[in-house]
Amino acid sequence: MELKEYCFLPTDEYVKPLGRTFMLDDIRILSLSGSGVEFKYTGTKLTVTFYGDSTTSVDENMPQPWRDQARVAVIVDDVMQLDTVIKKPMEVFEVCGLDESIPAAEHIVKIIKLSEPRMSTAGLGEIRILAESPAQPTPLKDKYIEFIGDSITCGYGVDVPNEFHPFATGNENVTKALSYKTAQKLDADYSMVSYSGHGLISGYTPDPNVPKLEELIQPYYDIFAYSYNTFRGLQMESRKWDFASERKPDVIVINLGTNDDSYVQQDEEKRQAFYKAYISFLEKVHGFNPTSKIVVAFGLMGDALFKTEQEAVNAFKEKSGFNEVYAVHLTPQDPEKNGYGADYHPSPVSHELAAVELSEFIKGIDD
Repeated sequence: MELKEYCFLPTDEYVKPLGRTFMLDDIRILSLSGSGVEFKYTGTKLTVTFYGDSTTSVDENMPQPWRDQARVAVIVDDVMQLDTVIKKPMEVFEVCGLDESIPAAEHIVKIIKLSEPRMSTAGLGEIRILAESPAQPTPLKDKYIEFIGDSITCGYGVDVPNEFHPFATGNENVTKALSYKTAQKLDADYSMVSYSGHGLISGYTPDPNVPKLEELIQPYYDIFAYSYNTFRGLQMESRKWDFASERKPDVIVINLGTNDDSYVQQDEEKRQAFYKAYISFLEKVHGFNPTSKIVVAFGLMGDALFKTEQEAVNAFKEKSGFNEVYAVHLTPQDPEKNGYGADYHPSPVSHELAAVELSEFIKGIDD
């Protein structure tokens, strides 16, 4: 069959959205970790257009710091064919690995944002393919999982060889994180709502006497996303997330508490505050998703608050009468054996081991 060039925008007609995204005029906004699109086509050539946010603008001839720009990827047939940081207001990429001289074949293309929303947002624009027919969305998978978390869920600093390398969006990679890997193992569609450094009563703080109150995750769950930067003047947090019209997760995984622990330490009054905040957050999440199972997972970067989270789960179940809430202990990382990522975060091996634990647990509650 003769191949023709097809040009299309990433609308629902042609692509399956991954995670929380929306169309702004002719551009699909990608802000949260792992957000993007997936589609299939039979053909060869693939060209993708990305747009940068305010981090790519130039003010007095000085671009914004590169370390805070969006990292994106194009994955073709499970092989990452493009991995780049968006440094310009618009960039067009001809994806390597798809040679026009090779006979046409069916390809599954996934275009996703690898880095988290706080530092950056990216826009996905026109897509061009050389194909037998127009692109089609891939079908919905049977299972849909939402992950709510912090840097662990984001894949913070996972693409560096050791803990002494500083964090940058260019070394944050959700595809190597516990969250994404768990979704893969369960053959599930996914959504990530995750922000590095955030907690329920305090974000990460170097001083346990001073809580980081500006880095609490609760305000960000029912909005589209939160970002320091804007996209064409739009603030991400100005847009609410429409739970009523969006697909409900089968399972919601909450992995929070690591940053709170930097503040709670051994203080019983703080621990009680964390316990109450966790119950309140479970109520909020359940309120928006009344049929979704909830899995509270904790321990990869230290498990000191796990028992408190178990207590919160039990209290929530008793209070709400909803019993499909579970707590699973994740084995703490073993850096001597498996190394670290940036700033003492889990390495790819540690994420993989945790994903095995979590996916097996979720299989167990689904049986």
